[in-house]
This record gives sequence, C-alpha cells and structure tokens, in this order.
Amino acid sequence: MTVTIFTPSFNRARLLPKLYDSLCQQSFKDFEWLVVDDGSSDETEAYLGSLIKQDVLQFPIRYIHKSNGGKHTAINLGVKEARGE
Repeated sequence: MTVTIFTPSFNRARLLPKLYDSLCQQSFKDFEWLVVDDGSSDETEAYLGSLIKQDVLQFPIRYIHKSNGGKHTAINLGVKEARGE
C-alpha cells in the first residue's frame, strides 16, 4: 500500500463514522486506515471492531488501543506502526 491514513483518537467514537464514510468515498483506495486509540472510554473500540469484522472492506483498517498517555504518544505510536510508504 502506498499511504497510511492515521487517526489518533481519544473519546471520539461519535466522529469516526463520518470519517469512515469519507474514506469509503475516495476514488484512490491504495491506503490503510490506522487508528490509535489513546485510552478512550467511549465506544471507539466497539465501532472499529465492528468495521474490521466485516467480510468486505474497501481498504485495510488497523486499530491499536493503548493506555492514555496524551496525543503525542498516540502520534508517535502511529508513526511507528504505519505500513504505508
């Protein structure tokens, strides 16, 4: 894959469906969506888990949950885990 679209998240489950829908509408599909959850207590994990379990995905989705450490730690982990060029 060429690109990693990276989303650091903390208690933003309500915003993720709109982002997912936007990604699905892109004509360029050579990307992965990497979400690093910085210790959310909302439905972030359940929402992304339900997407990942779908039989047919338009693009790979990876979800990483970590203990809350601040946005900078989520970003650092995302940069480390990105598989795109």
